[in-house]
Amino acid sequence: MKVTIGASTGANVEVWCEEGLFHARRAHDAGQPETCIALDLFEVIAELAQLDLEDARQAAEAVRLAERAQSHLGSG
Repeated sequence: MKVTIGASTGANVEVWCEEGLFHARRAHDAGQPETCIALDLFEVIAELAQLDLEDARQAAEAVRLAERAQSHLGSG
């Protein structure tokens, strides 16, 4: 199962989980996904959605998006 999450930047990111690892890429991108553990998912989402982790508001958004993805995928 894949979940697509939308960021305030307008970017949509597809996230899925296989064998305990999360995979994410920009929606409609056929390229290789980024792979990470749950703890790092917010960083991967921030990068793909072009959120600035130095900005507290955008960092909080990245965390919320990662939590939402994990919740929808039953891994959170």
